[in-house]
Amino acid sequence: MYVIGITGGVGSGKSLVAEIASHKYNAGVLIADRLGHFVTEPGKPAFKKVTGIFGAGILGKDGSIDRKKLADIIFNDDNARSVINSIIHPEVMLYIENYINSRKGQEGYIILETAIMYETGCDKFCDETWYVYVPEDIRIKRLSENRGYTEEKSRSIIQKQKPDSFFRERAGKVIDNTGSIKDLERIITGLPTFSMPVIRK
Repeated sequence: MYVIGITGGVGSGKSLVAEIASHKYNAGVLIADRLGHFVTEPGKPAFKKVTGIFGAGILGKDGSIDRKKLADIIFNDDNARSVINSIIHPEVMLYIENYINSRKGQEGYIILETAIMYETGCDKFCDETWYVYVPEDIRIKRLSENRGYTEEKSRSIIQKQKPDSFFRERAGKVIDNTGSIKDLERIITGLPTFSMPVIRK
């Protein structure tokens, strides 16, 4: 099993790159954000830890964690965000490690998508990593169109993330997602990665 890590800043199109690659090459996909939700579901260890610290006020009517309430708490509180990350990230890392280890020796690809690939150490699970690049002004425009974010909100999120140079220094490949979806598909289809042996021992 060959593991490809995909990372980049908010609005860069990481999920789109992962989706295109997974469809074209029948790859399994691990999306860290979704795994973060999974490991904090009721009954999971992280759920008890998070609610133990932040209380029942972050729960929705169904008894699960209300993501918006939690996001509102941690968006402007660096300490609260650090506490949440210290609970969720190890659980997500453990899930990823177990998933990949259970498929060693099998043929195929796994796509691992996360915005904090290097900060969490997820790159150690990958055979190669891709950085999805889009200029900041285009990211802001796309965030406005696709998520309804104000320019102020987009810039605030971007400023909290690592700069372009951080990713370029670490990534094995840079995927330029400035153009159209068709352009992106051509770039991914043309990558030599997918002509390589796909059994990870």
